[in-house]
Amino acid sequence: MKNYFFNLKFVSGKLLLALLVTSLNCALLSAEQKPAGNLLSFSEGKTTFDFPAMGGTLMKESGISPAIPSPVANEKKTGTWFPNPNPSKYFIGHSAIPLEKGSGYFQNTWIFVNSAGFAITNNISISGGVEIISLLARGEGPYAFFLNPKISFSIGENFYAGGNILYLNTLRTIDKFGGLATLNGFFTYGNDNNNITAGAGWGFADGQFSSLPVITVSGMVRVSGRIAFVTENWILPVGGDEGKDLY
Repeated sequence: MKNYFFNLKFVSGKLLLALLVTSLNCALLSAEQKPAGNLLSFSEGKTTFDFPAMGGTLMKESGISPAIPSPVANEKKTGTWFPNPNPSKYFIGHSAIPLEKGSGYFQNTWIFVNSAGFAITNNISISGGVEIISLLARGEGPYAFFLNPKISFSIGENFYAGGNILYLNTLRTIDKFGGLATLNGFFTYGNDNNNITAGAGWGFADGQFSSLPVITVSGMVRVSGRIAFVTENWILPVGGDEGKDLY
């Protein structure tokens, strides 16, 4: 079996800074000035808002545009944290936290890889992506792409389980490369803001599965409303001296 998966001995995880795209929980005023605040109370004829820079303020209903509610993740000393828009994804690998039905994301990784995902149900999603380096190679690149269907669900408080199939191939054949895939399973402990995921995946190429799995350990720690630290570590087996795969 050609060992497409294990050309690298070890891919170390890097602690990188991830920016979380957040939404604003705000009331829109009819005037040009549109401060943001939290709705405190609502009754006939008046509405009370809490504006951090202005204090509690009473307003007439006629001065308020239709409100669009935004769910709040939790309140912190540093302010309101809105929900993490993508707790189901790290850099390349996934967590077992499922996406909500009908939601999706777009992700750019290291500038050259663009991917997107969409949740078909509350437990099933599909993602895919392409690399753009080939576009810079004046038509000589492989035009690599990947597809990644995933199933995940909650198995207890702050515990999640999931699995996916990662399929990678190229539009242009390279040295009889026929594509490769990994069959992966993973468990996540934590919540949308802070979590850790451990997984294992068996590679498949040339009609055979690898004898040892790829091991992944990933995690996320959110430190503010817009900033989180994310780490993703891959441990890949390599071919041994006697034809056996080793770590």
